[in-house]
Amino acid sequence: MKFNLLFFVRLLLGHVGLLVAMPIILASLVFFMTMDEPKVYNSKARVYTGIATGSNIELENTKIDFRATNTAYDNLLNLIKARTTIEIVGLKLFTQHMVLDSADIKVISREKYKELIKNVPDEVKKLVVKGDMGKTYENFVKLKESNHTNFLYQLINLDHPDYSIEKISGRIGLRRISNSDFVDIAFESEDPAICQNTLLILCEVFVQLNADIKVNQSDAVVKYFQGQLNKSTDDLHDAEDELLNFNRTHNIINYYEQTKHIAGEKEEFEIKFFEVQRKFHASKAVLTALESKLETHERKRISSQSIMEIRKELSTLNFEVSMKTLGLDKDSVQRQQDAREVARKMERIKALESVLASHIDTLYTTDYSTKSVASTSVLADWLQNTIEYEGYSAQLKVMEKKRLEFEKLYQKFSPLGATMKRLERKIDIAEREYLSLLHSLGLAKLRQQNVELKSNIKLTEVPFFPINPKPSKRMLLVIVAGMVGFILVAATILILEFLDGNLNTANRAEDKIELKVSSIFPVISAKQGKIDYNYLQNKAVNAISRNIILNQYKKEKEREPVVNMLFSTQENEGKTFICKHLIAKLCELDYNVLHITYDDEDLGLTTEHYRKLTYEVSDQLYTISHIQEFDRNQTIADFNAFHFVILEIPSIIKNPFPVKLASTMDYTFLVTRANRAWGDADKNALSLFKEATTGPEPTIILNGVKVLEMETVVGDLPKKRSLIRKWVKQIVQFRFFTKKTVA
Repeated sequence: MKFNLLFFVRLLLGHVGLLVAMPIILASLVFFMTMDEPKVYNSKARVYTGIATGSNIELENTKIDFRATNTAYDNLLNLIKARTTIEIVGLKLFTQHMVLDSADIKVISREKYKELIKNVPDEVKKLVVKGDMGKTYENFVKLKESNHTNFLYQLINLDHPDYSIEKISGRIGLRRISNSDFVDIAFESEDPAICQNTLLILCEVFVQLNADIKVNQSDAVVKYFQGQLNKSTDDLHDAEDELLNFNRTHNIINYYEQTKHIAGEKEEFEIKFFEVQRKFHASKAVLTALESKLETHERKRISSQSIMEIRKELSTLNFEVSMKTLGLDKDSVQRQQDAREVARKMERIKALESVLASHIDTLYTTDYSTKSVASTSVLADWLQNTIEYEGYSAQLKVMEKKRLEFEKLYQKFSPLGATMKRLERKIDIAEREYLSLLHSLGLAKLRQQNVELKSNIKLTEVPFFPINPKPSKRMLLVIVAGMVGFILVAATILILEFLDGNLNTANRAEDKIELKVSSIFPVISAKQGKIDYNYLQNKAVNAISRNIILNQYKKEKEREPVVNMLFSTQENEGKTFICKHLIAKLCELDYNVLHITYDDEDLGLTTEHYRKLTYEVSDQLYTISHIQEFDRNQTIADFNAFHFVILEIPSIIKNPFPVKLASTMDYTFLVTRANRAWGDADKNALSLFKEATTGPEPTIILNGVKVLEMETVVGDLPKKRSLIRKWVKQIVQFRFFTKKTVA
């Protein structure tokens, strides 16, 4: 049998009673269970989120991030159905009902209000502050959070139809309208007032929670950057004060300008120093040369006490003048005072030079001789060089002293530069940190304003008060129950069919027994009155007899009868039934048939072509090696007078069988029922039997197959069908263009 659509249709039609009864039972059960189903009202609110296309202060960021937008919507929808949100809604709704003095149909129906007041304990009623919903809500929150066994905690967390988290959450419907900024929030309840008010409270709660979350997040960021900025400001001020104190301690106005000025002064001083040193040594050399030209008594005269005192004073005055004129660290007032003092000293120097000149002139006059001209010239030069020598000597002493001052100044300013760099670097780092934090604070405040704009969710459609209840789904549930019943039964039938371990069909018999099927025989059922069973039996017998007749022509010794053994592994397989119809068909064809059997049943065949031998089942069967041994009374004179010998032996599992004789059989047939499984005992018995036979391998006669299986032998079953049934059969077999004739 092929597993096609027709197979499944016929399989289900075989259990049509169950397929009809089960859906009717389930549908009826659902129908009666939903008779008292309460009416359900629903309402809807629409809110504008502004997440996708709302106002945005961030002018530089004008692109729409679809991923971020979808995430924001997911966050919003999850917030609406969050446990915390629903818990607040349930408690506020309960508070709204408890503060009422009497039932208000705009808030709660009379039936629900009476039931509520009846079930609420007195300890909860005492917490109600009439006319003050806020205070009452605070009292309820405290009671709920006090422990896990109080009335309010159980009311919110168990399964109350109006206040529990589970029920409210299960009745909320959320839907974003396409890709817009609008979100629809639906709710349903048995009470229209509760339906509307629950939605109103839900919208109020989640809008506030969303704003708190967004604003708190942005506030936390702003506060963080504000605190970091204040700390950075203090660090910057500390670094600046440290630099200021450093400058005050070391008298630094502008370190870089001061060092530049000192370096310039030092360079200029060095030039002057080397110039004065050159002139000093030059004048000293000239003076030495002039003194060498003078006579001894002239050298004594110029080395007199008066001249030496004048030179000493002149040297001291030149030193003091140089000290005053080469000062580096003087202010304007000090420089003016020094200038006046230098002027006085210069007058004194000029006076001393005049005195010294007069002394030299006196020396000229006293020592006049023939060499006066030469002496006068040498003395004049000596005077001039003496004055220059004393001046350069004084300047050189001052410059050497100032040179030491420059070295001390360099020693002072050199380490100050490294410290100054470190302090300036510290200020620079603090300043850049300050500017970075200031920039971040500005961005955080900008984002804070932007979040406040985007978190401003508006209710564009206020929940309406539902008047008409939702259409009942009762009929739909009944239909679904019927369909489920049909599907369950059909699936069970199909599963059992596929899991059935019986032989059932010829293909399955060949797979399990590993022998070929020579013929199948239908089971006779009185329920199928429209089927011509005589025709089917005749076709089945013709198939068996055809095989036996064909085997006759294959036999080498044509004069000897063809011996056919029919055996079975189990009892009650129908061997005698098949033998009856087979022998009748062969006799009808004028063949002489000898029937050797252990069954005393009368087959009702009176023809002269039929002969029967009966034997007893005993262990003597093992010793029989020829068919003539079954005729113990020798009633048959010539066995060659028979064309066919049909030998029927009992079940080979429970009874002995002629082992020796089995090896001489021309053909053997295994008769087995289709409505049973093929077990290990059958396999072992058949394996032993096959070892005993030396002729052709046994073939199977499958007895008691379903009538539909006979279509593999005879084609369409011979039964009366209406035109509609013929069309349906062609459709399920996908035979849309099949014709009965060539034309």
